[in-house]
Amino acid sequence: MKTKILALLMVIATLISLTACSKKSNNNITDNPSAESDVGSTDEANNTVKDGQKAFKVGFVCPEATNEGWQVTAAAIEDTAKELNIEISKLYLDPSDYEGTFALAVDTFIQQKVDAIIYGGADESYAATVHKAQEEGIKCVEIDNPTNAGNLWNITVDSYAAAAVAGEWMAKELDAGVVLMINGDMARTNAQQRHDGFVETITNLRSDIEIHEIYANWDSTTALAGVEDAITQYGNRIVGVFSAWDGGALAAASALEVAGLSDNVIVCGFDGTPTSMANIREGKLQAEVGQPLYELGKVGMQTVNTVLTGGEAEEKTVLGCSIVTAENVEEFIKSAGLERFMN
Repeated sequence: MKTKILALLMVIATLISLTACSKKSNNNITDNPSAESDVGSTDEANNTVKDGQKAFKVGFVCPEATNEGWQVTAAAIEDTAKELNIEISKLYLDPSDYEGTFALAVDTFIQQKVDAIIYGGADESYAATVHKAQEEGIKCVEIDNPTNAGNLWNITVDSYAAAAVAGEWMAKELDAGVVLMINGDMARTNAQQRHDGFVETITNLRSDIEIHEIYANWDSTTALAGVEDAITQYGNRIVGVFSAWDGGALAAASALEVAGLSDNVIVCGFDGTPTSMANIREGKLQAEVGQPLYELGKVGMQTVNTVLTGGEAEEKTVLGCSIVTAENVEEFIKSAGLERFMN
């Protein structure tokens, strides 16, 4: 128990109160220094009533503090909460123990008597913890992976369909040869769907494509080593790379450049982060499955507000993804709300 408490203290972000002035972090994500305090404290200024509406308190569990995609989604959640006069308390998970620190975060929010919890990066193993919050009357809204806990609201993308579109696009662009499939954590629903959508589609369309699997567990260093090994094994037979997340794609692009193979290999990532958009601009990535990262957070918080104010919301909202290339990257940056996050 002492170990878990220490882990929680290490990963808890300080309480974010969205009505104060913001500052700019190193990642261009707005944060609020004046609202920082120990978990459990409140800012009375945030309890004001707007247009006669109760000021709600919402707990936000963010999977990772340093993940660029989640930084964009978190900014959208915080921006929308401020617009809706909703007080946010944000906690981060420990990547070495997602499930354990999620349970501790939910316990913290139960103690804070929040009205709702919005969280991301969950999976079915989180269901029991979600039920614990629901038993306390707390509304639960999840971003991305579903827990399938029932009686909640899920805002997500269809990862299988999005990866399938990438498979169709690459099937048209590639010569015959070897395609590297860089995988995330295959115990996670989204990693499985991104793998299956891409591999099943491209192999159905192109019998002259050979898939080489790299199991990187969302780790860019592991992805880099896997690509380097594949280069040693296949050399210029490699014609394409598809990564289940941006970090793997960028690692592949780096390894291919060092090996002198960049000009002959198409690299496609999956996320739609500002860094991936910059790399498409520079020609280091050829394509990207662009997720609506900002919209996921915005719609998620709007859903929280809807259910807390007695409205009806769809139990599952699926947002669309798109293939981003050099031809439409500027349009995607603008439409996806990424301009403020671009360096």
